[in-house]
Amino acid sequence: MSAIALTVTEFSRGLSNFLNQVQYQGQTLDIQRGKKLVARVLPAGASNGFPIDLLDNLLAQGPQLSTSDRRSMAEDLGAVRANLTNRNDPWAL
Repeated sequence: MSAIALTVTEFSRGLSNFLNQVQYQGQTLDIQRGKKLVARVLPAGASNGFPIDLLDNLLAQGPQLSTSDRRSMAEDLGAVRANLTNRNDPWAL
């Protein structure tokens, strides 16, 4: 779910409605003054984690790995996954 962009005026005029969207629909609100983002309103439960819909953007802005580093990382992740077993998981294959 992408964030809804609102001006400060729009947010203040529809505060109750927008907070309901955040609480009951898990919506994220980006509050802007002019074209500048000044605040982000997230559901309270999201404060302990990172919104998954922002992960691609975060990774795109981070340091870029070389092709060989990406291959090495993929191999490492494959090895970790191959060694993961959860014997208490009834859904595990």
